[in-house]
Amino acid sequence: MGSHNAILAGDNNTIQNSTRCTIINGASNTINGRTNTHIIGDNVSSTVDHAFYVGCTNGLYCDGDVIAYSSSDERLKDNITPLSGCLNKVLSLDAIEFDWNDNQQTYSGHDIGLIAQQVQEIAPEIVTQRKDGFLAMKYEKVIPLLVGATQEQDAQINELEKQIQELIEKSSH
Repeated sequence: MGSHNAILAGDNNTIQNSTRCTIINGASNTINGRTNTHIIGDNVSSTVDHAFYVGCTNGLYCDGDVIAYSSSDERLKDNITPLSGCLNKVLSLDAIEFDWNDNQQTYSGHDIGLIAQQVQEIAPEIVTQRKDGFLAMKYEKVIPLLVGATQEQDAQINELEKQIQELIEKSSH
């Protein structure tokens, strides 16, 4: 082990060549060559410093607010280009309501959302396949499509208003 590390519980957990790291519980977790990295869960291998890993099969539950920010600074981005065809992409999606079934244990009851397979067809970077084979989405990544679709609709509305104004002017002469 390195300095100031702790394995508090669990089986077959290891911390090597690391500083200020903790494995709180679980089994078969590994921290190697890391700083300030912490794990709860099973079968987690740390890949970055200053991280908190929670290895959960059925999701992470928090009672209260979870506040997080996603990096979005322009200085962190290369090859920036505007999205195109957003309106057609958004219109190809079905906004649905549904009831969760027993093929999963995380959610229950009535809900609203999108179908991941439809989203995958128009924006595959939003969808990932989990270890169990089911698809999951980063719903917040749909927002740029919605912004782009709104901008495209606004341009259409402005063009139609211009045409209407021209027709009014022609008819008044």
